[in-house]
Amino acid sequence: MSYNTSTRVSPADQAIAGILVAGVMFVLGYTVVRTSLAQTAETTTPEDVQIVIPHEAALWADFSTRY
Repeated sequence: MSYNTSTRVSPADQAIAGILVAGVMFVLGYTVVRTSLAQTAETTTPEDVQIVIPHEAALWADFSTRY
């Protein structure tokens, strides 16, 4: 019995398919997240926002003065 080698998938083809699938998943995930963020951003007004995130340098300010 002889096997046709053209039906086998080479490791290079598997790598290319994996990269394509990962790229498609990334684009779909990015699109879903951006759509979700855009919908919630439209419903909030600046008066509703109560969170302030400090700059990274502010987190290390006490460290440089203590030691």
